[in-house]
Amino acid sequence: MKVIEVREPPTPPMAEVEFYWKSLWGDKAQHNGRVEQIRREERRKIGNMGWVPIQIIAITSFLSKAHNWKSPGSDQIKNYWLEAFPTAHSHITKNFSVVMDEPHKVPDWLTTGVAYLLPKSGDSKEIRNYQPITCLTTVYKALTGIIARRRF
Repeated sequence: MKVIEVREPPTPPMAEVEFYWKSLWGDKAQHNGRVEQIRREERRKIGNMGWVPIQIIAITSFLSKAHNWKSPGSDQIKNYWLEAFPTAHSHITKNFSVVMDEPHKVPDWLTTGVAYLLPKSGDSKEIRNYQPITCLTTVYKALTGIIARRRF
């Protein structure tokens, strides 16, 4: 029997990874407020968008088309389980409506993701040779998927 040895490539230390990405994303962006387009949008009066509450049919429709075993975020709930328990759909609908009506009530867990660094190419010791991806919660993906499919 032949033994196959698998070696993990050396990866950068976590402290270096955090420092690198924080330097790119950690600082608040500064925008030039004197740009005419920004001033025009600030003067524009935007009325109520006429939000229609999310219905159970939107959730069942989204889940029927979602990939059952897609990577979940920190909630560790796969789409399969949301679809498999239709008794939860009315509770999800109610909570989605609360989130849309009162965005300040969005729980932290809904928008918290798990970030992974995927190697691109080149030297695996170099931080710049990794691409971060974030797996967000399945419930978040369902909510944003339903909003994206809406016709306003």
